[in-house]
Amino acid sequence: MTKMKCGCFGLVNFSSQIPNTHRRSILKTALTIPALTAAPIWAANNDPDTIFINGKISTLDAANKIATALAVKQGKITHIGDEATIRKLAGTNTRVIDFMGKRVVPGFIDAHCHPMETIYMQNDWVDARYPEVPTVSAALERIKAWTNKTEAGKWIFVACVSASQNKFQEKRLPNRTELDRVAPNNPVVLANGTHMAVANTMALKMLGVTKGVSKLKHGGSALLDQDGEPTGVLTDVQADVPTTPTVEEMRDYYSTGIQKLWNQFGFTSVLAITPSAALPVMHHVAQNAKQPTLRYTVSVWSSSNAHDMPEDLSVYAMPPTANPEFYRFGGIKDWVDGENDCRTGYMYESYIGHAETDPPGNKGTLVTPQSDIERVVRIAAKENKFSMLHCSGDRAMDMGLTAIESVMNTTKENTLTRIEHFGMFQMQDSQLERAKKLKARGLHISVQPTWLLELVKADFENMPSEIAKTGFQFRKMIDAGLEPAAGTDMTGIYMGNINPFTAMYASVTRQSDRGLFQPEQAVTVTEALSMWTIWAARSIGEANLKGSLEVGKFADMVVLSDDIFAISPDKIKDLKVTTTIVNGEVVYS
Repeated sequence: MTKMKCGCFGLVNFSSQIPNTHRRSILKTALTIPALTAAPIWAANNDPDTIFINGKISTLDAANKIATALAVKQGKITHIGDEATIRKLAGTNTRVIDFMGKRVVPGFIDAHCHPMETIYMQNDWVDARYPEVPTVSAALERIKAWTNKTEAGKWIFVACVSASQNKFQEKRLPNRTELDRVAPNNPVVLANGTHMAVANTMALKMLGVTKGVSKLKHGGSALLDQDGEPTGVLTDVQADVPTTPTVEEMRDYYSTGIQKLWNQFGFTSVLAITPSAALPVMHHVAQNAKQPTLRYTVSVWSSSNAHDMPEDLSVYAMPPTANPEFYRFGGIKDWVDGENDCRTGYMYESYIGHAETDPPGNKGTLVTPQSDIERVVRIAAKENKFSMLHCSGDRAMDMGLTAIESVMNTTKENTLTRIEHFGMFQMQDSQLERAKKLKARGLHISVQPTWLLELVKADFENMPSEIAKTGFQFRKMIDAGLEPAAGTDMTGIYMGNINPFTAMYASVTRQSDRGLFQPEQAVTVTEALSMWTIWAARSIGEANLKGSLEVGKFADMVVLSDDIFAISPDKIKDLKVTTTIVNGEVVYS
């Protein structure tokens, strides 16, 4: 303590006395000034750059130890334990940061998200999201107002939340004729979530959708009426509709916008699902921008059915000058089906009733045939990357599991594979058993807990109740050893999904938009945190570097506004991030 009084230590308190508007700049200044006089990183001493003290640090290691202090050098944890021991490690230029008795957890990892699309949709799309926009007529008014300030011929994109056909007062989506009326001189695409859209006549023509054309070039589909005319409804047109922002916009997103949004909610790493068309921009940023405040593990998709996925994935590799601690090409993604919230998840049973937007057969949409699903898994395994198979409906889940089994049966090596949205809308016990057997060979599953608060009601309206009640069975998944990795699935459709605390609240309390849902499937607070930290790290093959606070791992941490283990479960949704730390440095406060 004498040394601190003499100014040989940089002592920083995370003080609630600092106004929120100024806290970030003050803390950054306080942390930066002592570092200017610190020994160069190549100096032959083992003094920590920083020690963090006076915390309730949940390590989430194998023993789930609690520590009060840790030491950091060159961005990694060198020691962790009790404060008295850690203080003894401090050298002349070591900074001391006081956690002020707060609960500290590992940095959150978003194990499934679409960052570029999130910022683009937030900034440049017409907002027709329920509940702020409660009706079809209100959505059309917003589109018309946007059209009035948009030059003729320019694309207009409209964001509606998932299952808008259930949520709008009219119990349907705007149709092609209505879009033509409010935007006669612009191509318009209205997104019902991310797996269904409605286009006006001009947009259909620009996409090459005419009479008799039901398949688009890059895997999307167009619904036709009984005379073969397009209705305006499109499914899985992620790669067919020209929604990619400009190069300048993408550079800004990757340089600042994405990091700023995710850091403020405690995220230190993301699995960034990225279109191949946008990858060159990320490569440019990785080579030329300053060190980011968020770690990107990138999964690349080429088209919705991955038909054009190259056999040689080296074309997606990060540039050799990119910092591998912050930029890593990890895997590839394919969509097996659509999504149950827009009635396109590929099911064995039929959806309830009939909607104008339903694909033929009333059992959803198969996007990728079995042989191509297996091809994607084999390419990834051969290249030592992970494959991600989007499987919403139970029939699609079986196809994904079969593809993974086929590849694993022909190799002696374990390979990291993933099924996205596993069991979110429906899950058979036989699928749980299949996944349990594949876990030992490298299967991981991705889930989106916050959908409990948004889509359970629509599930029961769209599917037979005996099927809908099998969704979101996190307790069963965990008891089977599957270690579900949580992701926001941020696309910009639901901006509130970025908050991991609402997802943890739903996982622990089992509250949903339909009331208390299957309370026996509740998870513990520790399990809810693990879904966003260590299990997420394992799902991307990076548990040796992140996901828990242990010696040798990155010093990525989150300081919470309240103790998540001490408050009542219903208060978890009100938690805030007071400080986000990446590489031992404050990146948000």
